Amino acid sequence: MHIAILSPTINPKAGYGNITKEYCDQLHRLGQSFVLFLPLSEKKVIDSTDYPFEIRFVLPEYIFRIYQPKARGYFKAIDVAEFDVVHSLFAFPYCLLAKRSAKKYKKPYIMGAQGTHGVRPLTYFPERIFLKSCYASAAAITVPSEYTKQKICEHAGVQYPITVIHNGVHFDRFQKEVDVLSIKNHYKGKKILLTVGGLWGRKGHDLVLQALPSVLQKHPDTVYVIVGDGNSRENLENLATELGVRSAVDFVGRKSGEELVAYFKACDVYVHTPKVLDLKFEGFGIVYLEASACGRPIVATDAGGIRDAVIDGETGLIADDGDVKGIADRVLKLLENPELASTMGQAGLAYAKKNDWNSIAQQFIDLYSQHHV
Repeated sequence: MHIAILSPTINPKAGYGNITKEYCDQLHRLGQSFVLFLPLSEKKVIDSTDYPFEIRFVLPEYIFRIYQPKARGYFKAIDVAEFDVVHSLFAFPYCLLAKRSAKKYKKPYIMGAQGTHGVRPLTYFPERIFLKSCYASAAAITVPSEYTKQKICEHAGVQYPITVIHNGVHFDRFQKEVDVLSIKNHYKGKKILLTVGGLWGRKGHDLVLQALPSVLQKHPDTVYVIVGDGNSRENLENLATELGVRSAVDFVGRKSGEELVAYFKACDVYVHTPKVLDLKFEGFGIVYLEASACGRPIVATDAGGIRDAVIDGETGLIADDGDVKGIADRVLKLLENPELASTMGQAGLAYAKKNDWNSIAQQFIDLYSQHHV
C-alpha cells in the first residue's frame, strides 16, 4: 500500500505538528510506504532533508473559514493517482481537499478529527455543509477520544461510524536516564506540582492557581512549576500575586528534549486542568501520556477527551470541569497518600506503554488495509 497523508504542519512545537511527526516517523519505522503532503508555506520553515520520508509542499495555506479568498485552493484536487488511500490526518479544512482529490482519482479517503476543528465548524455556515459532506463521504473516520466522537455526532445530527484510535506517546523517549537531580536540588525540600503546555485560557492553569492556596494551607512545602509560554503568562502571574501564592509558583518557560523529560520525572504530581470553552477543547491530551510514561500520578479535569488519556481512579484522579475545590482535594489526596500516588504512577506507566506510537500506527495500517483500492 502507498498512502497519501495530508497535514497542516510537521513542526513538533505545535500540537498537530507533533502528532504528524511522531506518526510519520513511526510509519517509516514500520516500513509503510507513504508521502506526507504539507502546505507550500511550510517549505520556508521545514527542511525536508531532515526527514527520512518524502514530503511534498503542495497544499494551500491553512484557513479557519471557507469564505476567505485563500479557500479557492481547497476546491482543486491534488494528484493522488499513485496512492491506494488518501488520509487527512485532521478534519477541517484539509478534509475538503482530501475528499475532492480522492473522488477525482477514485481512491478511498480516511478522515481524522482531533478535537475542536472536527466539531466547531459544524456550528456555522457554510462550513457545516462542507464538513458534513466530508464525514459522509469518508471510507473511515477516526478520532482520539469518545468525547470527540460524541460531539461530532451531536453537532452533525448524524451517528457516523467513527473509530476511536488514541494519539500515541514516544514511550522510549521517556525511559532514558536524564538529570532529574538538578531539578530536585533546585526545589529542595519541596513537593513539586507540574503543568506542561501553552499558556492560554482553555489550558486551565488559572484553576490550579486558584486551588493552590488550599494545597499550601496543608502543605506549605509545595511549589507549582509551569513549563510553557503563551499570551496568558502575564495574566497568570498577576493572578498568582492576587491569590498570594506567587512565591510558590515558578514559570520556567519552554523546555524540550531531555530537560523536559527531567521535569516530568522530578514532579510529585502532574496537574493539568483544561476547560471546554465555546467548543474549543482538548481532543485527547498527549501530555498526560508523557507524564504517565514517566510514572507520574495525574490530576486532571473532565474536559474534552481527557478520559481517554487518563483513567480515573487508575492512572490519575479527574475533577469536574472548572471545579477548583475538586482539583485541590485530588492534589492533596495524592500528596498525602504516597502509596496511592506510586500505584497510579505505575498504572500510568503501563497505560502509556500500551499507547506507544508503534501500537497506534499499527492500528492505522490495519485500517488502511481494510480500505485500500
